[in-house]
Amino acid sequence: MSAKVLIVDDESHICTMLDRILKREGYDVETSTDPEHGLTLLKQQPYDLLVTDLNMPGMTGLELLGRARKIQPQCEVVMMTGYATVETARDALKRGAIDYIEKPMDIEDEFLPLLAKILGSDNESQDQDEDREEARTQDAWGDFVGRGEATLTLLNKVTKVARSDVPVLLQGQSGTGKEVVSELLHKLSRRSERPFIKINCAALPEGLLESELFGHTKGSFTGATSDRDGLFKAADGGTLLLDEIGEISRTFQPKLLRVLQDGEFHRVGDAQRSIKVDVRIVAATNRNLAEAVRGGDFREDLYYRLNVVPLEVPTLHDRIDDLPDLLDHFVAQAARKHTGYARVHFPEDLVRILRHYPWPGNIRELANAVESATVLAESEEIQLSDLPVAIQDFARSLGQEVGADIELPMGGAPETLEEIEMRCIIQSMAKTKFNRTRAADLLGLTRRTLSYRINKYDLEDRLTRLREESSGGKNDGESAA
Repeated sequence: MSAKVLIVDDESHICTMLDRILKREGYDVETSTDPEHGLTLLKQQPYDLLVTDLNMPGMTGLELLGRARKIQPQCEVVMMTGYATVETARDALKRGAIDYIEKPMDIEDEFLPLLAKILGSDNESQDQDEDREEARTQDAWGDFVGRGEATLTLLNKVTKVARSDVPVLLQGQSGTGKEVVSELLHKLSRRSERPFIKINCAALPEGLLESELFGHTKGSFTGATSDRDGLFKAADGGTLLLDEIGEISRTFQPKLLRVLQDGEFHRVGDAQRSIKVDVRIVAATNRNLAEAVRGGDFREDLYYRLNVVPLEVPTLHDRIDDLPDLLDHFVAQAARKHTGYARVHFPEDLVRILRHYPWPGNIRELANAVESATVLAESEEIQLSDLPVAIQDFARSLGQEVGADIELPMGGAPETLEEIEMRCIIQSMAKTKFNRTRAADLLGLTRRTLSYRINKYDLEDRLTRLREESSGGKNDGESAA
């Protein structure tokens, strides 16, 4: 973006000359022969540099400098004068001018290099700020595993939303990582150096929840042996995550609404003194709060206060492209936690089966499955039998989902995971009368991927024989082609 320069000089020919030259150099230029009009322009839009004459009728350049700095403190100022003295130069610099230049000036050798130095320094500083911000963003993103399309969409939204202080409502199924997203929002915000506090609203009864959030005074209830600050006070200046917000009672909802509206609350047992706080609220839920509002379980005004910026956290199914990265992450995590066990890995054929598993428990289920497999594995390569029973049962049912009439062994895992995939390919081809396009759809694959796997397992001849047997020896057009 071009630097914006404002020229103020009562001599119109100076303004015209500088306007032409600076625009030729690529600057965005405005000029004015009236200092008051120059101040009006400063109030209307931001400028990177003000170049003003020192001696002008009605207002001196020093007066303009002082007023301009109040309007736009970030705007640098260069003073032009035909009567430069040590005193005027010192006075201009003391009032905030970055430099001065004497008239008549050498445009090519003095004026343009001076502007390039000033604005180039600004651009360099801005570039450095942008580089630091980008590094901070990437560092924060590093806590969120995976870079699939759904994940990148979420991360970009989170990064954008983090810059503001508006409440955020995180919605998504259990186990999708809403808490991780809330921590990322905090790390990317201007509040990152302040506290990040979280509470599960469903874990406490209403009375204890109010005390936990707002604090209480001594004697306000049985067991309140001393005054105590709540989590809102602890989070002052930072971020407070209200997890499972959909579970709070109707009677407590108005009290929470007041904090969101006014930024203040009362401790339990002290209705006289309000406590003001500056807290950014992030609420999370696996419930459909809009439906809860329609059903009368959740206040509409509170819902709209929380739902300023809604963010949907995708399921693991929607993030399935992240599965290999997530497996590596949880394997490393398990290795750190269980130091006496070998560092395991998942073979590609097992990863392919895990891609098709529905993952009802999302990321949490995956993390638990990997940890369990790490403990149970008898070798460094994870086997299907090392995984939870639900995943083993799913793998055995794959053949039945495509109309299999071949039973897999029931006494544990199949001989190999390749065998499962080969059976599914053969059975899907048979079920679709060897139509490769329809078989691929049935398996959730592309036609090209199915063809690749048929070649990989050298199934072409076998499929041809089966097709001929099923059609009485006739070739059936597209079939296995």
